[in-house]
Amino acid sequence: MSRPKFTDLTPEQQAKFGNGVGPYWLPDRLRKLITETASWFFDKASWKHHDFGYVVGGDRWDRARCDWKFYAAMLKDAMRHKQKWFPLTVPIALILSTVFYVAVRIGGQFGSFAYRKTYASLEEVLSSEDAN
Repeated sequence: MSRPKFTDLTPEQQAKFGNGVGPYWLPDRLRKLITETASWFFDKASWKHHDFGYVVGGDRWDRARCDWKFYAAMLKDAMRHKQKWFPLTVPIALILSTVFYVAVRIGGQFGSFAYRKTYASLEEVLSSEDAN
């Protein structure tokens, strides 16, 4: 079976996908606060893609690739700031990118990533809690 991609979702499904920034066990209120703060610096697609990859699952190398793509997307977003606050926002975004990357590398191994022998099908991904 081929690995489903985030782009396989409709735009409506993409918009609704994911639980925001933070692990599933974090209280919704705190995760919402972190997500809103992160959105000052990063495009929400980066964490939606990351959530999608975690639901699709795979082995430890799939998780490492998923985490690295998340980090790369955040770094790209960090460098897109062009307004007058650029000297302040870019360093903060770069630091946050690294903090979030380290957090998913450490915390993602404890129940968030779906370790499995075969990837989840698109139907399984859509029936997951993160798709709602």
